[in-house]
Amino acid sequence: MLGLAVGVATLLISLALLSGLQGQIKARLIASSPQLLIEPSGKNTIDDAAVIEAAARKLGMRDIRPIVSGIAWGANQQERRGRPLRLRSATTPLPPDSISLARDVAAGLGLTKGDSITIVAPRTRLTPFGPVPIVKRYRIAQILAPAGEERAAEATLDQSEMERLFGTHGPTSIEMYGEAANAESIQRQLAAEFPNVQVKTWKEINRPLFLALRLEKVVMFVTISLIIFVAALNLISSLSMLILEKRPGVGVLRTLGATEKTILTTFLTVGLLIGITGTLVGNLIGLGFAWAANRYHLVPLPSDIYFISYLPFTVEADDVTGVNLVAIALSVLATWYPARAASRLDPIAAIREEV
Repeated sequence: MLGLAVGVATLLISLALLSGLQGQIKARLIASSPQLLIEPSGKNTIDDAAVIEAAARKLGMRDIRPIVSGIAWGANQQERRGRPLRLRSATTPLPPDSISLARDVAAGLGLTKGDSITIVAPRTRLTPFGPVPIVKRYRIAQILAPAGEERAAEATLDQSEMERLFGTHGPTSIEMYGEAANAESIQRQLAAEFPNVQVKTWKEINRPLFLALRLEKVVMFVTISLIIFVAALNLISSLSMLILEKRPGVGVLRTLGATEKTILTTFLTVGLLIGITGTLVGNLIGLGFAWAANRYHLVPLPSDIYFISYLPFTVEADDVTGVNLVAIALSVLATWYPARAASRLDPIAAIREEV
């Protein structure tokens, strides 16, 4: 019972801690990612952007941002070095012929605020001398802090400048912010009304990260379940020793009319009671500790280093149900072999041992 209780409690505490940390990550994703992302299907730009925006506002989306994005070449002509840049239209107005540059990019190109950067668009225009690339110089108006996302924009321009550089006549995507709980229902309505665009929710945008978080929880569940498995092996040895002690008694019961099924059911019941008792004790310890640690912040963290001030513990009903089912199932399976051996004892040989 103690072995099962320790295994169940450890697994519940670990899953509660992992769920709490993943909940913090998901909350930050919801706050930073758009709840809905509209992208063109089979084209470079969205034709009916204004109509889609109006429909989304009626459905409850509060903040809607048409975006023009793309990849261009940024260069420091004085030092003759450059690199590809992920460009995006700015959400706040910029001075004319100005650009905002990420700090890492500015350092890599040897530029700072007030310097000029040359942007080469990924398209050409026809001249009497043949096709030439579209090139323009911009003054760096501000240096942006590095973004947390791997594919975040490295530079921002006004939307009109982005449309001129990339030759678009409308946004390449539309970001919509609102209630995350209503994102899926709004997605279905917009997708049915506008079949020529792709509508993605914040879950679909961050699908790789969610899959990684899910895999992390599954791996932890399987790994720590080995503690419960070891406790189940101890249960096999304990019941085997119990059967050796009770062989004469089993023989007497068989001679009095007890069937193999009766003996099997009796020892399975013993194993089931041990499993249930150990699981209940483990639930009390694990859930009690998780609740107290989350309620009273028993595991503090330095807030100047981490983005949270304490380790959060979140108990999810699915996790508790899964742990309890695994613990009880392993207990019953571990009991099956010794119970089966007890039910097949020869009653005459068992009684002779007592004599």
